[in-house]
Amino acid sequence: MTISVPATVRRLAAEQEGLATRSQLLRAGLAPSTVTRLASARGRGQRVLPGVLALTTGALTRRQRVVAALLFAGADAQLTSVTSLELRGFRYSRREDEVHVLVTARRRVASVGFVVVHRTWRLPAAHAVEGLPATPVARAAVDACRGLASEREAVAVLAEAVQRRSCTLDMLTAELAAGPSAGSAVPRRALAALSAGVASAPEHDLVRLLQRSALLPRPRVNEPVVLGSRTVVPDLCWPEARLVVEVDSVEHHGFGPDAERTAARRNALVAAGWLVLSVSPRRIREDPVGVLREIEAA
Repeated sequence: MTISVPATVRRLAAEQEGLATRSQLLRAGLAPSTVTRLASARGRGQRVLPGVLALTTGALTRRQRVVAALLFAGADAQLTSVTSLELRGFRYSRREDEVHVLVTARRRVASVGFVVVHRTWRLPAAHAVEGLPATPVARAAVDACRGLASEREAVAVLAEAVQRRSCTLDMLTAELAAGPSAGSAVPRRALAALSAGVASAPEHDLVRLLQRSALLPRPRVNEPVVLGSRTVVPDLCWPEARLVVEVDSVEHHGFGPDAERTAARRNALVAAGWLVLSVSPRRIREDPVGVLREIEAA
């Protein structure tokens, strides 16, 4: 039969997306046997994780799963890695069903179910994001990139963190250096690419493509070009050839200049006698040979 719960328990669950821990229910005055019965469909509840109950039946929402993971991990837990970035609306970090939480290494808690527990001796001060504790962006981005096989994916994540002005390149570099060496190879290479001027994954793809050319010297990447009284910053350029190549994608420059500013920059370059080529991220991926030949010919 459905169990009637006290108003105090209902208020507690309402504050926690319909969830409560076993210890919270016991402190609220429910008997252990009542808590056990409550965690069943007949009691109109369900066991979500060890020690965590939902006072409803049916599939949990994404936010309920996140809150359940925090309740399971304990009072000092913070969302980290891709979960922390997801909460902030990052576009280029991968999406996972699992919820990543960070806890102090002193805690005896392990990954279970949909919860991935990361233990650390460097627990940062949590940031409140959507009312939930989350690691700072630099920590979340580096955690998300550890162990990635794709350097391009790491560049996309770290570049977005910088473009959003959520952290600096120096902060990302310091965070990676302060952490364990395990899983650091790919983010270290990605940070090297960003330090060399790359500002997005498509730019990273183009720079790597250009390295295959026996003709082209190394381009300047996102470096200022002075045009009389005006200074512009093209994506890639060869000043000696007065050639600029721009990765033409609002999507991958989502936090950069808008279309009017981009057009004004290109017009200024053309007026000063520069040749401006535009290539799309899709062409770089699908027709790299054609893109390379066009740039070499220019």
